[in-house]
Amino acid sequence: MKSLFRRARTVAALAVVGVTATACAGASEPESVAPVNVSASAEVSELVPEPIKQRGTLRVAIPDIGSPLAYREGDELRGMDPALGEALAQVMGLKYQPEMIPFNATLPGLQSGRYDVSFGQFYVTEDRVQVVDFVTDWRDFSSFIVPADAEVKPEALTDVCGLPIGAMDGSVELKFLNDAQAECSARGRKPISVNAFPSISAGVLAMSSGRVAGVLVGRGAGESAIEKGQPFTLVGEIGGGPCATAVARTEYSDEMLAAVKKAYEVLIADGAYAQILDANNTTYGAIDNPTIYTRGSDHPIYK
Repeated sequence: MKSLFRRARTVAALAVVGVTATACAGASEPESVAPVNVSASAEVSELVPEPIKQRGTLRVAIPDIGSPLAYREGDELRGMDPALGEALAQVMGLKYQPEMIPFNATLPGLQSGRYDVSFGQFYVTEDRVQVVDFVTDWRDFSSFIVPADAEVKPEALTDVCGLPIGAMDGSVELKFLNDAQAECSARGRKPISVNAFPSISAGVLAMSSGRVAGVLVGRGAGESAIEKGQPFTLVGEIGGGPCATAVARTEYSDEMLAAVKKAYEVLIADGAYAQILDANNTTYGAIDNPTIYTRGSDHPIYK
């Protein structure tokens, strides 16, 4: 397939498969580090809804999005999200019960009652707040990952009108691409050929074999691939803003949202939050003001 982008070697993507799948992400895959141990907070545990207290576990969905957010290392889950999830459970005085699942299965899992919270660094969008609630815990933006020798380096969504571009299925990057179709049409240009992939790794493999010209990703996932020595480059700053932990909407949502918000405030105040981000090379996205978003809230605008 001939396009404005030259093909990268397929072998490059074979090496990046280890990055596994991002949604709302940066740097190289961190070396294994000891987990940050957090003490339970009486102030937080008092806010935890009684049904969850009685169960004694925090059921956490961890989307398979890759370094630096979440990836497997043997039988262990590594990255910023698993570490934040464990710290969240510890400060609540609960046992941490994680499960790694595909990103597009997270919201259905929360709706079905299988999980209490889900990581994945979600952008807070109108359609998402119709089904689950959110507490912000980080911030990020998206970029295009393209071959380093690409003739055109897109800086904006309209720069890829008429081109085959990939994004992770269920991600806000996929929504960005689909929403840009109207602007392509208004400019008299061909629509973007949008390709949804189950993981970022699958998208990068498709790019390396020439099936797509580039992949729109969270910044951290793209930086992780480049730090691994792949012949790619990152261009553009798309969207950007607060990312959040998704919280199942239940009859005790108000209590749970208050508990999650206070938990993050405690983790930020005692330094555990900073330690986790520093260990995973994600400090560029640190926040100091966890915020609740639910149905009816004025949610953030991502430009």
